[in-house]
Amino acid sequence: MKVSGGEAACYRIRLREPWQSANHTITVFELITARLRTDTGQEGVGWTFTVGTGGTAIAAFLTDDLLPLASGLDPALVERTWHTLYGAVRDAAPGGIALLGLSAVDVALWDLKAQAAGEPLYRLLGASRDRAEAYGSGINLNLPIPDLLAQFRRWRARGFRAFKMKVGSDDPRTDVERVRAVREEIGPDAILMLDANQKWTVADAVRRIRGFEPYDPYWIEEPLPAEDVAGHARLRAQIRCPIALGENLFSAAAFNEFLRHDAVDVVQPDVARVGGITPFLKIAHLAEGYGIPTAPHLVLELSGQLCCTIRLASMIEDLDGGNLTELEALEEPIRTADGYFTPPARPGHGVRFNWDALARWRAEAGHGRG
Repeated sequence: MKVSGGEAACYRIRLREPWQSANHTITVFELITARLRTDTGQEGVGWTFTVGTGGTAIAAFLTDDLLPLASGLDPALVERTWHTLYGAVRDAAPGGIALLGLSAVDVALWDLKAQAAGEPLYRLLGASRDRAEAYGSGINLNLPIPDLLAQFRRWRARGFRAFKMKVGSDDPRTDVERVRAVREEIGPDAILMLDANQKWTVADAVRRIRGFEPYDPYWIEEPLPAEDVAGHARLRAQIRCPIALGENLFSAAAFNEFLRHDAVDVVQPDVARVGGITPFLKIAHLAEGYGIPTAPHLVLELSGQLCCTIRLASMIEDLDGGNLTELEALEEPIRTADGYFTPPARPGHGVRFNWDALARWRAEAGHGRG
């Protein structure tokens, strides 16, 4: 079986309600897909995403460079193929666009490999469990407290026992009041995670996080700029709350710097941003060697399957309004139920896009943001 062709597209899906974190407001979710065909008549589908910028550039990069390079390669040799493709493009685009585009190709290759083996993806990868625990997550710093609490009540009605909220308001007292209100709403036994989206300095973070400690946060996510290894190590030595990070790290080497400097308690690789399933698994296994769990960032439909593969896995993130089912991108819904994700049972990754429904969101390079 060899790759015989492919196509890429960008879909700029407008969100029903804006998402707001400590450092940006998001109104558009960009879904970028790669469809690989083989000489045996199979099709593998991969995808990546952005939160509003660069999607058409990634689709063009796939069309002009990565997909032609993939032609003639064997999907069964995913490791070799990943390094072949990355080696061909890294000099021009060593980070973001190269890895975001490569992730879509890598996912499509794994889809083909699992289909050929007649196995669901998570079983092909060596399943360690049949389902993964999930938490309700919101990009919700803009919500007034009554609306914030209503969001948490909806999550509880869906069976979640763990939840994440944004912090990082300009006024520290506002943050504390919001966290206090949520803790009172969900009760003392529920898990509550906080996400600051790189908002603070070390000194600010120490003060802010100590203010949250009476409400028992399970972790504080990205309290400092993502690349600051030394700062996270200093912060971790001064607070009791565990630190989670990794959505803005892009290689196993970057994660290793945080791990070897005792600067992180939970790693959060994003399968799209690190370049796909192939490097994601390396990062998760690296973290396991340090005794550190992996809690993937977003991409519910793949992250859930990967967490069923990883032995030392934490929870997966079900972003309110941000999974492919809620974005109305799928033919068949893939949802968490009673706080857990169960992988699709069909061969491959089992994610089936609704191409007709997506067509209205298709975006082309050179036509502006629309």
